[in-house]
Amino acid sequence: MAKEKKAKEIDVESLDSELAAARTLEEGKGSKFVKAAAIVAFCMTLFHIVTGFRGQFNYVTQRGVHLAFGITIVLLTMPLYDHFFGKKFAGNKAFQVICRVIDLALVAGVWAAVFIAKDEVAHISDRLGVVTPMATLAGALLLLIVLEATRRCLGWIMPILAMVFIAYALAGPYLPEAIMHKGYSMERICKFLATDLDGIFGTTMSVSATVIFMFVMFGAFLEKSGCSQFINDMAFSLTGKIRSGPALSAVVASALMGTINGSAVANVVGTGTFTIPLMKSRGYKSPFAAGVEAVASTGGQILPPVMGSGAFLMVAFTNEPYIAIVICAVIPALLYFIGAATAVVSQSEIADIELVDPKDIPKTKDVFKSGWIYLVIIGVLIYCLLVAQLSPLYSALIATASVPLVMLFDRKQKRFTIKDIAPSMVKAGFSSMTIVMGCACAGIVVAMTALTGIGVVFGDMMIKAAGGNLFLSLVFTAIACVILGMGLPTTSAYVIAASILAPSLVKLGLPLLTAHLFVFYFACLSAITPPVALAAYAGAGLAKTDPMATAVEACKLGFAGFIAPFAFCYSPALMLKGDLFEIITVCLSALIGTIVISMGFQGWLLWKLSYLERLLFVAGGMLMFIPGSVTDVAGLAVILLVILINAKKWRRVKAPAA
Repeated sequence: MAKEKKAKEIDVESLDSELAAARTLEEGKGSKFVKAAAIVAFCMTLFHIVTGFRGQFNYVTQRGVHLAFGITIVLLTMPLYDHFFGKKFAGNKAFQVICRVIDLALVAGVWAAVFIAKDEVAHISDRLGVVTPMATLAGALLLLIVLEATRRCLGWIMPILAMVFIAYALAGPYLPEAIMHKGYSMERICKFLATDLDGIFGTTMSVSATVIFMFVMFGAFLEKSGCSQFINDMAFSLTGKIRSGPALSAVVASALMGTINGSAVANVVGTGTFTIPLMKSRGYKSPFAAGVEAVASTGGQILPPVMGSGAFLMVAFTNEPYIAIVICAVIPALLYFIGAATAVVSQSEIADIELVDPKDIPKTKDVFKSGWIYLVIIGVLIYCLLVAQLSPLYSALIATASVPLVMLFDRKQKRFTIKDIAPSMVKAGFSSMTIVMGCACAGIVVAMTALTGIGVVFGDMMIKAAGGNLFLSLVFTAIACVILGMGLPTTSAYVIAASILAPSLVKLGLPLLTAHLFVFYFACLSAITPPVALAAYAGAGLAKTDPMATAVEACKLGFAGFIAPFAFCYSPALMLKGDLFEIITVCLSALIGTIVISMGFQGWLLWKLSYLERLLFVAGGMLMFIPGSVTDVAGLAVILLVILINAKKWRRVKAPAA
């Protein structure tokens, strides 16, 4: 009972800064600072639209202005007095004034630092590569303000991690021999952060300031148009008539919204407010209902074509074409969702879920008639990305522009009008805060990694600890990714893990893209992996249940996400590489393994499985995942043996189940 009471008190919005920002925007309409932040957010979106169409500025200007806009919104909407000793002095008016003055000084400081860095980079060739002391000032300002803004936006984890890496850069000569380096002064670090291409304005901020923001903007416009409701209704209309319909609709709807949204927690809240109560009302247990939503929302980030912006970061890190990344990610993502769907069907039979009253199920024809216009918008995005193969930036920009244009034909319902453009632009700016600050702080970590070479050192240490064994190295990498991803946005977790861990996997012979996809999977899965499983916590908050029980259910539902990355590291056919026969056999084997393991975890396959049968099914399914004809035959033999032994049970339930 104590646990249940604690679960009910979970503040879901506190788990995700995007949700907190949305609440601030809604509740703080009368505040001058929130109004000012809304104007800044509008200008931020306008800046990206204009530069998207006319062309980007130089790297410091484009990325620096993007960062300054994001920090300004954070400092205006998350005042210091609300983030100082747990709001202990927040009620004191004099203290509020002092804090606001400090916040405004920090806003002025970040803009000054950006323009100083811009000037230094612009004249660096004239000075033969030498920068002035002003670069040190710019770097120091950026470092301090980024750490503080990230602390307010994402909590302490990211800033502490960044400070640990800075301390490592400073203390190089005094460290043990295994991790020793020559060391760098604070002046050198600040100059590097402000002016170097591997500094704060490096790859991560580049992707954030171009592609990712465009997709955040597209998501804001799409959400304002009511597309999420259409996706929920369509998924429910297609699956509602079957016993597992409510849970399957949650899987489908959350997956589709999650691939665009990019935030597992925000997506849990966005779709879970409808799907979780519906599942509970049909008879699903609360932890299972919350786990389904958490798994589907998390899986949206590994689902092509958008992959929650992760694919675009991979393009920057690997220099692989976008279409190549999407192709490689298709089968593992499908296995993930097939595993979750199979678990939902199995659990529906075990729990004897009630069928939904047909009167409560929307008709597919009516839903399609009302919302077909959204398919045109999504079709524009897919066409631009996969058919015309435009750059992700232009694809997202064109898709965003298509929202108000296409919705002009929605004359009867008027779900999106010209008046909605400005609020959507403001929402895009507010929604980008998490990504901007996460990428900026991750940029500090990546900068220190590049400056000190710790990534190579750490990789060598990991390879040595694993004895050069690829499997053990993959296990260590997976654990490290989950730990690094605790409490962090997916983009930040992936950037840090990729810069430190992926190079060691490449050293062991994995292709660069495979190594990055492996790292990305486990960075995403940290959202459902105990003990810090933010997506599971969000789902538990909505379901009023225990977060740890939810996280356990989520891991059982999303098990394929933990297995598939290991499988495609050993069998490239799962990434659609190789000859056609090999691809078909490997994918078919993995599909059978996924379904069987899922049924083994849930305990149902046309009859309720005993513990021994469940264990045999899981073992057989695992063998199907291991590359090789011998293991495939052995796994299939185990599965068929259990089925044949229980042939009488199968015949007895065959007719009712059908």
